[in-house]
Parts: sequence; structure tokens; C-alpha cells
Amino acid sequence: MPHCLNRRTTMALIVGEVGACILSGIAVQCCLMEILSVRHQGLQELLERNSSRLLKQGLASRIRNVLTALVLAESLEDLRTQALPGWRIHKLSGDREDDWSILVSGNWRITFEENDGTIERLNLEDYH
Repeated sequence: MPHCLNRRTTMALIVGEVGACILSGIAVQCCLMEILSVRHQGLQELLERNSSRLLKQGLASRIRNVLTALVLAESLEDLRTQALPGWRIHKLSGDREDDWSILVSGNWRITFEENDGTIERLNLEDYH
């Protein structure tokens, strides 16, 4: 099932970051880049249950910030121009030329494929 801010579980993830998405205690539709598929079980649990128990300690807050920015961006270009410089958003090359990468911490990256404004194969990995 796609992940977006109109789902109650994902709303819990985002509420602290984006209070403007709450109207009278009801989440309004404010997801612009929808997440269609998630490869990493810890990210899946964070999105569906707001649980960070399967993520490396110390990364959950940064991951929440990245996911929030990702789903609220109007486009990938919008995310690239408005994201923090330390996120190092860039397209990968070689056999992963369709994938994008966002720095989380150290060697940890959130990677994904963007297709027509949707996010596919969202993953958390140490690919260095």
C-alpha cells in the first residue's frame, strides 16, 4: 500500500515535523511524492507503525526528517533545491543509474527510484 500523509500511521511519523498537515485532529492530504514500495524492513515499520526499533540507534530522527522532506516535496527537483546541503542528494551511476541517494549519517544512505513523482524501492543501506 502506498505511504502518504493521509494514512493515520504515517501521520504519526510526520506530525512533529509538519503541524500544518493537521486540521481539527484530522490529517489532510498533503503528500506530494507518494512512496509506492519499501525494501528496508525498518523503514517499512517506521512508515506503517511509527516504530524505529529495527533501525540503527541514532538514525531514526534523521531518517524521519528525510522521509518527511521526501513525501512533502512537490518534485525531486524541489527536494534537491530546498534540502539541507549536508544531505548530499544525488543520482547514482553505473548499474544504479536510475537510483537516487540521500545521506543519513556516515555511510548510511536512503536510496530510491523516482518515477513520475512517485518513490519506489525506498531503502536504507550502507553502499560504500
